[in-house]
Amino acid sequence: MNNNRNRSPSISPAAVVVAAIFLLVSVIGINWFTSFVPVVLPPQASAESKSVDELFYVLVIIGGIVFFLIQGMLLISVIFFRAKNGDQSDGPTYHGNALLEIVWTIIPAGVVVFLAVLSFNVWMQNTEPKAAVNMVDGAEVKINVNGARYAWTHTYQTGQIDPKGAQIVINSGNKLHTYIGQNIELELRTQDVIHSYWAPAMRVKQDLLPGNPATGGRPTEIRFTPVRVEDETYPASYPIVCAELCGDGHGRMTGEVIVYEDESQFLQQFYEPAIYAILNPPADPVLRGEILIQEYICNSCHTLDSLGWTSSTGPSLNGIADRAGERVPGQSAEEYIVLSVWNSQAFVVPGYTEQMAAFGPDQTDANAMSAEQLYAIAAYLCTQGEQSDCDIENQTVAIPAAIETAFGLEVDITFGQGDEAETDSS
Repeated sequence: MNNNRNRSPSISPAAVVVAAIFLLVSVIGINWFTSFVPVVLPPQASAESKSVDELFYVLVIIGGIVFFLIQGMLLISVIFFRAKNGDQSDGPTYHGNALLEIVWTIIPAGVVVFLAVLSFNVWMQNTEPKAAVNMVDGAEVKINVNGARYAWTHTYQTGQIDPKGAQIVINSGNKLHTYIGQNIELELRTQDVIHSYWAPAMRVKQDLLPGNPATGGRPTEIRFTPVRVEDETYPASYPIVCAELCGDGHGRMTGEVIVYEDESQFLQQFYEPAIYAILNPPADPVLRGEILIQEYICNSCHTLDSLGWTSSTGPSLNGIADRAGERVPGQSAEEYIVLSVWNSQAFVVPGYTEQMAAFGPDQTDANAMSAEQLYAIAAYLCTQGEQSDCDIENQTVAIPAAIETAFGLEVDITFGQGDEAETDSS
């Protein structure tokens, strides 16, 4: 057998030509591929999206060059340095090449450092606190996001005071309402496990981290500024999803960013009507309960045909009033319903696990629920059935009595509106 230990392979002119052609095709191919990136990615709906996409282009180009270079060298090696027919000799042996090793160490290290610095600059630019955040009608409004299996809840602390002296808080459910040019700053908290708030069109994503349950978890922040998208019709809607696996309902944990064309449209179509609805709610507790229950995350786990809910993580609420009086011996239907809402551990429906978030006056942010709100929600749930076990004709007495029996709290069934509201609701 011939000894080829000191024989060096020769590179034919054809190999050089093929390598040059392959490199040229690779550059053209990468440039062609990046031209389709804007079609694949969501619209650039925030000021932060442009810098994120530019970073993505750089990553695609560098990654493409590395990929095609490696694949090209492999292909060239297979074609031009393969063993010839009848050649049974050993291939040449190399014992290292210091210059080559230095080069292929310095170049990747330089690329990594370059990408790290570029990524850090983009991150710092996009997360830097901004002046005049959450401006609404000349004032800053605090916007909180609550994540719980399996729904998002957005609340606006308006700073305005209702007739009873309490701050008006708008609960917009899984929808974040904003307008072009508004500097958004959200404070995010989780009520259970880790979630990740991701708005792809805004190019922002932030984890929600568990912490002290008494304070609603450890707060994290996310910032972005909506911008105009060419040929978009406003109000425009962009998805919000959970990017951290949080349970069997993870895929249903979605929401929307509703972007209005300007602050005027935002005020007219969302903010002012929401405040008016809070200050002028219906006196009928059933109608009020139908509105209130949709402000909480009940739809993320339950089915309720009357409201279009289709989740199956928790038991169905269809016909709940027909079976509420039979669930627990000695409990009235009203007592079962109010206990199930405020104290979910009091009774777990067979076949389901205890995953329901805690509600009540001691909870924080979006899960806070007063006794009056509980009364209205219970009144609405008592209507969900064909032969309700609830005392429908006497609900202004039966439901408050159930709340007092279960929790020792008195309920203002007039909702602070006086005797006239009590007469209307009965």
